[in-house]
Amino acid sequence: MAFTAISKFEVRNNMEEEVKEAFQNRPRLVDSAEGFIRLNVLRPKKNPAEFWLITHWESEEHFHHWHKHHKSESHQGIPKGLKLVKRSFTLQYFEHVTS
Repeated sequence: MAFTAISKFEVRNNMEEEVKEAFQNRPRLVDSAEGFIRLNVLRPKKNPAEFWLITHWESEEHFHHWHKHHKSESHQGIPKGLKLVKRSFTLQYFEHVTS
């Protein structure tokens, strides 16, 4: 059964464009993780400082394995000096029902 993890955060120090560029030029390390299907990165038009990361996995176990063992590698491209709005980070898990 497919599994989706959605995380959200908001940039507080006007580095939205740097974060956007970092995602566009990401090293794609997660792409080769076992069970990884795809990543979508979105920003609401009303609040471009907010980023939503939607990762799709073959199973929840694949996601948790990557998150525990390889997450830090994928975050190496974070722009220096980035500050987030306090308590803006959320992570939710979803069961895929249908497309």
